[in-house]
Amino acid sequence: MKRSNAFRSIFWLATMFAIAFLVRAESGDKRTRTPQTMSAPRAPIQIVDQDGQPAVNGVPSAISTTVNVTVGGGNGFQFVPDTVNISVGDTVQWTWATSFHSVTSGPPCQADSQYCSPNDMNCATGTLSNSGTVYTHTFTVPGTYSYHCAAHCSLGMTGVVNVSGGCAPSGWSAGPNLPTVLVRAVGVYFQADGNFYTMGGRTADVAGSDFQHVLRYSPTSNTWTQMGVTLPDNQMNNMACGVLAVGGTPSIYCVGGSAAGQTTATARVFFYNPVTDTATTLTAGDNWPGDSAGTILPGGFAETGNKMYILGGFNINVASTNQIWQFDPTAAVGSKWLQRVNTPEGIMYAPTCAINGIIYVGGATDFQGGLVIDTTNSFSFNPTANTTGAIAPIPRATGETRGLTFNGQMYVMGGGRVAPNPSNEVDIYNPGTNTWSTGMPFMNARRNFPTDTDGTTRIWLAGGYEPSAPAADMEIFCAAGASPTPTATATATATPTVAITPTATPTATHTPTPTPTVAVTPTVTPTATRTPTPTPTTTVTATATPTATATSTPCTGRCSPTPRPQPTPRPRP
Repeated sequence: MKRSNAFRSIFWLATMFAIAFLVRAESGDKRTRTPQTMSAPRAPIQIVDQDGQPAVNGVPSAISTTVNVTVGGGNGFQFVPDTVNISVGDTVQWTWATSFHSVTSGPPCQADSQYCSPNDMNCATGTLSNSGTVYTHTFTVPGTYSYHCAAHCSLGMTGVVNVSGGCAPSGWSAGPNLPTVLVRAVGVYFQADGNFYTMGGRTADVAGSDFQHVLRYSPTSNTWTQMGVTLPDNQMNNMACGVLAVGGTPSIYCVGGSAAGQTTATARVFFYNPVTDTATTLTAGDNWPGDSAGTILPGGFAETGNKMYILGGFNINVASTNQIWQFDPTAAVGSKWLQRVNTPEGIMYAPTCAINGIIYVGGATDFQGGLVIDTTNSFSFNPTANTTGAIAPIPRATGETRGLTFNGQMYVMGGGRVAPNPSNEVDIYNPGTNTWSTGMPFMNARRNFPTDTDGTTRIWLAGGYEPSAPAADMEIFCAAGASPTPTATATATATPTVAITPTATPTATHTPTPTPTVAVTPTVTPTATRTPTPTPTTTVTATATPTATATSTPCTGRCSPTPRPQPTPRPRP
């Protein structure tokens, strides 16, 4: 009996253990097979233009960029910077410096639910975030995108992201034609709105063809627009133009110029405000003293430190000049101009740009024997020290074009008059190594054309003589990285020189005396200089295949970007 009870107890315990094991195993199996509850994936956000009309399909660059914006910077109720210009595929990263702010897309004080902090959800509520918050958004469609802080929009806490359409990465492609053929205009990039402007110029080489208008190219819509303003006079050719600010308001300032078919020039200064589409002429007391003779055009020009510098000039059909003049838009009437040290040689139509506060000249036009010629004149000018210095000369004689500051280097864009010029070669000067290289050439050789850059990703050029007839076609360079891959060119070592106090008496080169109406004392006396003999070189011609299809605007004259032969140019200034 006892043994039977023992077996019964053991059997009962074993049965209970088995039941418990099976129950636990079944429960565990159910847990592993029961699907977890997951939130539905968030639908991708479709970004559209504020006008509902994205103009072109964007092509992201091969290397995208992230632009940083501080939320609550400045006075605590600002986006800093409040306007950014990016390309398709780029990202904006907002970082909160102070609390209780939002990034809410839409026109000022109206949420449109396109994108918003902190996670692109519930945009209409305007979620406020605290200091240290980071929000990023990648823009995939060209357009202009406004945004604001939901809590402080009424205090002016607004921002804009301008997204330009894509173009062929690291290459040149055709853009839309200008509305008209155009030569001797100045190209200006206006950072405040991200657009490229042409100032003045002319449509033919005959009297009465002066173009008293402003053309605007919008990278976001890939279109040209003629602005409504009429510029102050018909002396629109070969001006010096650049962006300067007064009281925090940027404008495009233009100096000098002449009318088609004339041998006189103006000294007047005017500024154009792209926001208001208005032009204002300064008083006669602020005229450029470098044209006191009434026959001198500006030479090279560049802007740095909110000042414009004009280097040299062209005394029409007489000689090049060698004065350097500094213009300060914030100075009192009659005191805006200051004469600086002379250039080492007389220069005119000189490719010039400013890099880190130093101005560089790479090539220049000169006037010899009644002819306009190209040279390899190259030097630097330090506005702070008021000195010039020698740099390696540009390997190719050129002139009648611009020098652009692009990713910390100087880009000399084609140009030149004497065969085999004009050229489509891009010569690149590296101030850190004092060496020249060649970049990717643009498609059509040209001179006297409007061109400029945003400094890092885009170069625009249009019109000009191709090679001697006015044209209207446009080309756009898009950098996938920092810049096109250059080809090294051997250059000499720089030997800086100082030229503060010239003492020679003028004997050959015509240089005007500063006008007595300017209330400054010139620091130097204009010095006559020997004009160097131009160095003929062979232009290396390369081909670039356009990869983007542009929307054309009807025009007259030469519109197609088809390369043209290069006949011997006429001896016209």
